[in-house]
Amino acid sequence: MLEAQLLTRLERLRLKPRRIHTGNLRGERLSKRKGISTEFADFRPYAVGDDTRHLDWKILARLDRPIVKTYRDESELPVYLLLDASASMQFGNPPKWQLAQGLAASLGYIALCGGDAVMPIALPQPEQRFTFLRGKGMFGRLLQWLKSLEPNGKGLAESLQQFSRTDLPRGLTLLLSDGLDPHFPEALRQLASRGHDIVFVHILSDSELKPVLEGDLRLLDCETEVAVEITATVGVLREYQRRLQEFCEGVSEICRRAGGWYLRVTSATPLSDIVLRQLRHLGVVGLP
Repeated sequence: MLEAQLLTRLERLRLKPRRIHTGNLRGERLSKRKGISTEFADFRPYAVGDDTRHLDWKILARLDRPIVKTYRDESELPVYLLLDASASMQFGNPPKWQLAQGLAASLGYIALCGGDAVMPIALPQPEQRFTFLRGKGMFGRLLQWLKSLEPNGKGLAESLQQFSRTDLPRGLTLLLSDGLDPHFPEALRQLASRGHDIVFVHILSDSELKPVLEGDLRLLDCETEVAVEITATVGVLREYQRRLQEFCEGVSEICRRAGGWYLRVTSATPLSDIVLRQLRHLGVVGLP
């Protein structure tokens, strides 16, 4: 899914949240809490990907349960990788879904290499297990998860609101979506109210930004199957573009007010340009 040369460049980068968020595992990010690097904080059950150097071997021998020690001054960053897998992501040439998968793999790899805890979530997909991936070795599992998905869901806004109500630690939320749901702005506003750092990469196709249509047409919504009949005149297309621009500016303002980032890209934009240039320019990623 990602070329070896790109992976090498991504490995040098780190995610740059504006706020410090505290996870449950000893990590590579200094927290604002006082203490020294060896100051013990608590115990917690071992999870796949944890550093085995922090296992408490006495407890393991006595109770036959793997338990790790956590520390006060260093913590991991919870990273929520929210990937829009609704049916509208199939649209475009190349499809929006293709770019979204590549971005999810790239940003997930950066986070895993940086010692962050990554929770990949497909929106909207039923019956998902919320599990953190930790460590560079879990990148293969992330790729398997990405390849197993099909963009055929519906109800983007509702699933985003469900995630917002989930009792999870505040962290960095990476949202990769076209945002094409009438209730999406309100769902994004609800997510912002939970205190997460938000990065919204808004993926649209060229044909959505500048549709080439004419004459009498019957348009069918690929998710709701609702049909709309229009006459595609110059005036109608101009009004469509005005409303789309208004929509984009609205969700951008929601991100800005929450202290987050907004980036609109087309599905034809090279993956490397988005990650290595545009997201670096915004300050989302950078060198350690």
